[in-house]
Amino acid sequence: MKTFPAKDIRIAAFDLDGTVLDGGCMSGEVGKAIDALSASGVATAIATGRDISQIPLDVFAHFSYFVTANGAMVTDRDGNVISGNPMSPHSTREALRILHRNGGKSCIYLNGFVVISPLFLVRLLRRTNYLSKSHRKSTKEVRKSGMTVRMRHYVKKRDINVYRIQTFFKNMEDATIAAGLLRKTGKHQAVLLTDKSIETTAYGITKAGGLLTLCNHLGCGPQNIMAFGDSANDLEMLGEAGFSVGMGNAEECVLKRVDYVTDTVKDDGVATAIHKLFGI
Repeated sequence: MKTFPAKDIRIAAFDLDGTVLDGGCMSGEVGKAIDALSASGVATAIATGRDISQIPLDVFAHFSYFVTANGAMVTDRDGNVISGNPMSPHSTREALRILHRNGGKSCIYLNGFVVISPLFLVRLLRRTNYLSKSHRKSTKEVRKSGMTVRMRHYVKKRDINVYRIQTFFKNMEDATIAAGLLRKTGKHQAVLLTDKSIETTAYGITKAGGLLTLCNHLGCGPQNIMAFGDSANDLEMLGEAGFSVGMGNAEECVLKRVDYVTDTVKDDGVATAIHKLFGI
């Protein structure tokens, strides 16, 4: 294992799903460990694909900073915006056109609100037992407006900025084709995940970039970051961090690139790593 530079760590960044959260819930042991780390003087940050509205309040309370929408938005616990990098309405419509023509069902993130189609909702429920109030409210609004999957018309009519698009596909082949087409535009960052989904942001926007923005805000560098993750959308963040931790349940691409592998999320791997590495 790479030597752990405990005295150099200024920021500890945590992915949510599959890292801090197991089935949408954080264990008491993980919460206590993160609080202890914060009390030791390390700034604790969530780095997630979720919108800020999708972070459960009992989880929110344990962190000081929030890198959301895969790095497109960076805020502090008081709601102050440190950085915001949405896609333009035109770029969003172009991405949705590509995604939907290849069979995708999407959800769009507007920073504080999520618009979701009923078909996306069905696919989400098949993959997880977690569904936020934001998702439920958004689905109600979509149905009331009579909209199903015509999100690009919704974006055009309201001229809104979208920070992230999440899209599920029926098979990996369709998802792979769509991701390739998005990347060819030169306008979109498209992360293909093993659950046959794509996470789309503006080109160059990643969790790693969001964390570097936070570093600048706090007056430190990437060597001062410790990052925890489990999936492909964490790779840039884990690679940029001075020290990276992969969950025992992580995808193979993550396990091959991290400095340290901890227990699974079900076995409170985040707490295990904090206790062992920091001795707290």
